[in-house]
Amino acid sequence: MICLSSLKNKYLSSAFVLLLSTVIVKAVGAVYKIPLTAFIGGIGRGYFAYAYNLFMPVHAITMGVFPIALSRLVSTYNSKGDEQRVASLKKGSFRLFVAVGLAGMCLLLAVSRQYSLLVAGSPSAVYTIAVLAPSVLFSSMAASYRGYYEGFLNMIPTAISQTIEALFKMIFGLLFARMSMVYFVTEYEKTGMVLDKAFENEAAALSAIYPYTSAFAMLGVTLGALAGLCFLWCYSLFNGKPTVKACDVRGSQRELLLFSFPIMISTGVQSIFQFLDTASIQVALGRLNIVAIKSMLMQMGGTVQAADKDLPTYMYGLYSSALDFKNLIPSITMALGVASVPAISRAFEQGSRERFEALVNSIYKYTMLLSVIGGIILYSCADDILNLLYGKSSPDIAASTVDLVKALSLTAFLYSLAGTAVFSVQAVGLAKKSILPYAVSGIIRVALNVLLVGNGKYILYGAVISGAVGYAVLSGWCIAIVCKNTKTRISFIKIFVLPVLAGIATLFVYKHMDLYLIGINSSIVNIIVKCLFVVSVYCILCFLCGMLNFRRFFRDFVSKKNKANA
Repeated sequence: MICLSSLKNKYLSSAFVLLLSTVIVKAVGAVYKIPLTAFIGGIGRGYFAYAYNLFMPVHAITMGVFPIALSRLVSTYNSKGDEQRVASLKKGSFRLFVAVGLAGMCLLLAVSRQYSLLVAGSPSAVYTIAVLAPSVLFSSMAASYRGYYEGFLNMIPTAISQTIEALFKMIFGLLFARMSMVYFVTEYEKTGMVLDKAFENEAAALSAIYPYTSAFAMLGVTLGALAGLCFLWCYSLFNGKPTVKACDVRGSQRELLLFSFPIMISTGVQSIFQFLDTASIQVALGRLNIVAIKSMLMQMGGTVQAADKDLPTYMYGLYSSALDFKNLIPSITMALGVASVPAISRAFEQGSRERFEALVNSIYKYTMLLSVIGGIILYSCADDILNLLYGKSSPDIAASTVDLVKALSLTAFLYSLAGTAVFSVQAVGLAKKSILPYAVSGIIRVALNVLLVGNGKYILYGAVISGAVGYAVLSGWCIAIVCKNTKTRISFIKIFVLPVLAGIATLFVYKHMDLYLIGINSSIVNIIVKCLFVVSVYCILCFLCGMLNFRRFFRDFVSKKNKANA
């Protein structure tokens, strides 16, 4: 039996690997989206977001449900020493994931036209969706490898493959976006036509060009998914264990499907309401009075950069650009959630409540600490980050989204906590119990979107409010499920209240300090100074409140040093 310290250390090391790769992936993604937005504009980003909103529910099943179920089953049988069952799961899962990927790709293609017409309100969105569809198959096939190795707490294949995906997406996405934009613009300048269709002015021509350039940019995403799959296939060839004879492939597939079913239902409910969440924002924007949209743009400090018919798409593009920054935080902390599934599962299977309780408390605590300080950094640096990234290429986006990014940054910890809470519910086999929280959270978000986004006073800020309320409900409910059904005690004050209070105090200190005494008018220098300042203040407050412990830190450091010397 693996002791708690060994399991906890293995979890932390695997979480660190995944965390590091996620930081790299998100950094690459940020670098990628900045010039991409410059190439395809706010309207193009709107088309890009439309495709992803339809893609994500299908992606959640292929990359969320089955890999989690597979990693937990592999972890369980591996802890029992049942190598034959583990081998059966590996072989059976790949065939199953291929079938699921094909079904998902076909579904995406089948509904793309109606979605573009009825939800996105733009028939041209279908091009970007069609290019993205094959990535469902590639991602599903890759998920079988990732889930298998994650069951052994081996996050290296997942870390490297997602880094490869990000690099391919960036390189080829930007290349195709740039080449297509240059081609279409040059064609219009020479002939006054785009794809044999004449246009009276440049604005009308660009309106026709953006859907195609967005589709070409999306081709980089599909190629990235294929490249990640190729790496995992090669990794499996060189690192696979000897084949076990008499594998029960069909039996393992049935077990995987039965085990996945409650997770699939809960994730399906989540995906449906996530889709309804984004769709309700799109529909509400499409029904808004154009005058109200222009008024909100002026209040946000931006200027109107689109024809009237493209304004809803442009506004959604702005919202999508702001989400890029907020999503960095829960995407990074998600590494803790993914790595926690096999660790929590194994601790729970061993039946020691104290060991399980300590691990769960540790995971929740570090999720809160990382997400709160991430939100503070984003809030304090929003102006400089947007000016640095979009100031020259897309000044309208920089001006229009700064307050929106700040508002989203203050809610980021709720999204991070919700992700970790959901993973912990799934890890202890209680996925069925997460269905109702998902549904209630989704209903709240959709209802508030209809009321607030459709209100000419709030518009995009209404989406910020609806997301915060919905994910707060989801977080609290899922944590309560884990505590009630596993008899786990959570240190509520220390894990949830103190990190938030320390964050509020850090923001208070930041707002009352003059951070521009350095006398250098540089966004990069300002970002560095602000980051160092808020991180220092927050860490000091965390140590003073007992959330971080000097004695434990030095004890662990000395222990590791003695082991190394021995």
